[in-house]
Amino acid sequence: MERYEIVKDIGSGNFGVAKLVKDKWSGELFAIKFIERGQKIDEHVQREIMNHRSLKHPNIIRFKEVLLTPNDLAIVMEYAAGGELFEKICNAGRFSEDESSVLHSQPKSTVGTPAYIAPEVLSRKEYDGKIADVWSCGVTLYVMLVGAYPFEDPEDPRNFRKTLQRILSVHYSIPGYVRVSMECRHLLSRIFTANPEKRITIPEIKQHPWFLKNIPVEFMEENGLPNNDQNYESSSQSNEEILAIIQEGRKAAANGAKYGGRLLGSMDLDELDDADIDDIETSGDFVCAL
Repeated sequence: MERYEIVKDIGSGNFGVAKLVKDKWSGELFAIKFIERGQKIDEHVQREIMNHRSLKHPNIIRFKEVLLTPNDLAIVMEYAAGGELFEKICNAGRFSEDESSVLHSQPKSTVGTPAYIAPEVLSRKEYDGKIADVWSCGVTLYVMLVGAYPFEDPEDPRNFRKTLQRILSVHYSIPGYVRVSMECRHLLSRIFTANPEKRITIPEIKQHPWFLKNIPVEFMEENGLPNNDQNYESSSQSNEEILAIIQEGRKAAANGAKYGGRLLGSMDLDELDDADIDDIETSGDFVCAL
């Protein structure tokens, strides 16, 4: 590839594969998610891309551009080298409350991990996405503290039906061997509330005693977040250009080649060399738990 040099595979899953690449022009590392052209490029993928493009925050992975290859839709984004939160939890067993107080989450919906879904989403009722995401963040906090999912049956964790029933009935507990403060328990109880109208909101969480405990002074004010706007390079693609590429990506690939082929779209690229083809033929394990 002319601009992006494939470094290694960094993940795989139902969506396709993710590769670490290096921008030959700037030397910057990026992650590219390859999704097979055709039926997999549905409205969920389009919504994810368009929502991601609209986000601009120092603590959110930066969207760069979307491209087409003969076989895949390629989403180029900032590379976060710190590793998966789920992997860190697996290695550590669980985090202390102080370690859990800075919470990074990728909340799920019905197209994601069932363990994170709010009751109102499971019930297929109309719901407020922001309030449903509060529930998902609560699941992430619980996992960080306990090292297990809150609504899985400890005796039968793989029983999907039981998990859903426990979510709907808000059946969870904190094991006795885990030290969790009363403030944190109170916050979890306010999050894990079946009625979304009674569930704690994001502004209320930001004023909760547990959230404010040990928080750095610079994060106390709304405008106190570190600002990297000067270093932030927005996508050069317009919404119309991105939507056109996504629409083209819905056309099935002409052949059955593997993910990560020659990139097309906003760049002029040469044919892949043998080294690139070798990279494409390998894949790794991708943990997408949060």
